[in-house]
Amino acid sequence: MSLRIDDLILQRVDGVRLLGPLSLSLAPGDRLGLLGESGSGKSLLIQALFGVLPPGVAQSDGAITAFGIPLDSPGAGRDAIRGARLAWVPQDPLQALNPLLTLGELLTLLPGIHRKESHREALARLAPLIARLGLPPGLAFLDRFPHQLSGGQRQRLCLAMALSCDPDLLVLDEPTTALDPLVQRSFLELVLELQRERGLGFLWITHDLALASLICDRLLVLYGGSSMEAGLTGALLSTPRHPYTARLVEAARRQPSAESGFLPAPEDRPEGCPYQPRCSRVQSSCSNWAPWKGSAGEGLRCDAPLEGVSLT
Repeated sequence: MSLRIDDLILQRVDGVRLLGPLSLSLAPGDRLGLLGESGSGKSLLIQALFGVLPPGVAQSDGAITAFGIPLDSPGAGRDAIRGARLAWVPQDPLQALNPLLTLGELLTLLPGIHRKESHREALARLAPLIARLGLPPGLAFLDRFPHQLSGGQRQRLCLAMALSCDPDLLVLDEPTTALDPLVQRSFLELVLELQRERGLGFLWITHDLALASLICDRLLVLYGGSSMEAGLTGALLSTPRHPYTARLVEAARRQPSAESGFLPAPEDRPEGCPYQPRCSRVQSSCSNWAPWKGSAGEGLRCDAPLEGVSLT
């Protein structure tokens, strides 16, 4: 596998665990969705992948490798992969883009670092991609600044930047959250077309199960920093093996749920399954529950009885 995460654990300096142990793998051509609500640990995983963990948070165990190179230790190999073979599309382009750089400068930033291309060389090579993404051609557009673009144009600009060095893998952090439905659909179709044409693998981070079911071959469900369940998308949606996954499916089908409450703070999470405080099927064995670990076709052990549900 091109990207491997093995038993990754992230924790605060006071020893409180925030994420993990988490394991996943991704190869070019794979479409893996990481599904979870706010506070589940999705953003922390991205920060660990790209070496930008917030102050007071550190990796305490496990390994992250991409194309055989460790990403959790400094070195020239790691720097050569991030942004080149493994690229990132942020959730909030306006916050992520440097407001002092023109669009042309932003587009040629990574090619200048990883390919040693001049500004003119990079723009010439990227011209077909810019056109393909539906961005206006010419210097009049490239001399603009991020705040002068629409939300959809900024998101396409971020996608162009991520693709500027022909990566093998993309990490997309809820890239359609701020887009209206029509622009969102257009962006999704574009990403899938490029994925098929280029053989890209992607890790799509989202809280939207309905969206993930449309674009991802595999899903990994995250809650309270723990891997609740993983598997092929169709199988996971039709026969979820964990109550939390079942609740997500019910919500996607707009079915009422008897379960309520909020995700507990990391220091307040119980032993075993972190979903216990909100689960209507909780029982004594839940305190011995362990996070999912294994291949994509395996589900988690959960002793609570579940009925199969699907989005159809």
